[in-house]
Amino acid sequence: MPNDFVSETMLARPNLQAALHQPPRAAHVDLRQFRISKRESQEKFWGRFGVTQSSGSRFETGLAIPAPVAILLKLYVNGKLNDGDLQG
Repeated sequence: MPNDFVSETMLARPNLQAALHQPPRAAHVDLRQFRISKRESQEKFWGRFGVTQSSGSRFETGLAIPAPVAILLKLYVNGKLNDGDLQG
C-alpha cells in the first residue's frame, strides 16, 4: 500500500517490501541490539537519521518507523550507508 513516502515501484522490490512489513516487535529488538553493539547512546545513534532521542526510544519499543527513516536504517544496517553519508 503506497503512501507519500513509498511508491509502487519501491514496493515492488521484495527486500524493501519485506522490511517495511516486518512485525514491529521483531524489528525494534534488532535495532536496539544493533545500537548497543555499536556502543552508542540513543541520542547519537538516532540523531544521524534526523530522529530525536525520544522518538528513537519509541521506535526501539515498537512504534512504527516512518518509511524514510526505515529506508535509511536499512541501508545503514546493511552497510550501504556509513556515518560519513549521514549528518548527525
